[in-house]
Amino acid sequence: MGARHLTSGSFMAINKAERQKMLRAHSIGSAMVRYLEAIGVERLSDLKGADAQTIALRMNAVFGRQHIDAQGVRALKNLIALADE
Repeated sequence: MGARHLTSGSFMAINKAERQKMLRAHSIGSAMVRYLEAIGVERLSDLKGADAQTIALRMNAVFGRQHIDAQGVRALKNLIALADE
């Protein structure tokens, strides 16, 4: 995942087709997709090879608090696995 996708406060829109791809992952809902937008993710492929814990830390930094818990990290792992297929 490139550095441009880890920039805090970058609110990039995820298009409808990409959103639908992401929602296929187990435990991923519309809220998680919005959190991904908040850290600048635009496409499922942006998550290829990413680390779920790092993504969660970036989200927590953007929101200024512990927002993504262990269950959220597991959901992110599912999404990353889908991206890696």
